[in-house]
Amino acid sequence: MILSAILAFTASMSASPAVLACGDDQVRRYELAAEGPRETWRWDASEAENLPRAFRAGLLEKIDECKPVAGGRVLITSSTGGVVLLNSETGDVLFHADAPMAHSAALLPGDRIAVALSIHDRGDRLNVYDLADGQRPILSLPLPSGHGAVWDPVRERLFALSHDTIQAFALVDWGGAAPRLEETANWTLPGARDGHDLSKAADGSGYLVTTHDGVWRFNPDADTFMALHPLNPALQVKSVDIDADGHVAWVKAEERWWAFGFSVLHDRRVVRVPTDDMHLYKVRWIPAER
Repeated sequence: MILSAILAFTASMSASPAVLACGDDQVRRYELAAEGPRETWRWDASEAENLPRAFRAGLLEKIDECKPVAGGRVLITSSTGGVVLLNSETGDVLFHADAPMAHSAALLPGDRIAVALSIHDRGDRLNVYDLADGQRPILSLPLPSGHGAVWDPVRERLFALSHDTIQAFALVDWGGAAPRLEETANWTLPGARDGHDLSKAADGSGYLVTTHDGVWRFNPDADTFMALHPLNPALQVKSVDIDADGHVAWVKAEERWWAFGFSVLHDRRVVRVPTDDMHLYKVRWIPAER
């Protein structure tokens, strides 16, 4: 059943789609090839030789974000306290920072990284770091139960997700001596709130946000949240992503906060892809070369 569904899925695409999936101390690449899903790459934090021991032995124990960014790089965050920018082609760690309950990150102009921190005595913050120095943030703002950070280059805004709201921030005096984030808009989450995930749909349809009880399309220009079927209503959807062709991939918690596989929706057909022996938390499409 899985094979036939993936055959139908890949038949409409010029190349096999691929995703990054993360959980525990690993990030994996899965290719949804016509002959079936297969793992084609893996990064294990515990074996990363160019990371300090604290990161290999604990700070990256529960990876909760693996976001592909330009140049073959991956932004990785962990609820056990680590942030890493990784060159996936060479395995080189380009940046690392100790950030408690880190749940999401975004690359910003000026070689900076924004990180959303969830509930912790040093968390509930939106921190900004210079890529040249991960020792301390250059900016830090309140963000209760921070779970999402996305840079929008078209709107020139940083969108941040907290327990109850999505906030938009402008970068002010970004090249000057006192850079700051200035809130320009905010939106209250629908449903039961408790924001889990924020992503920008690659098909140009806006944003996706998950809450405790559903998944929503978010349009910041129209100030609207629209239910995304068939994932609304649905409890504990931990991540959702849409690729440039409109295919949807998501992770729904099966035990506490994790799952043992992810799902893909194509042409009204749902394909489940198992991720054996990993407590899966998020999945992200890898942009196809066009």
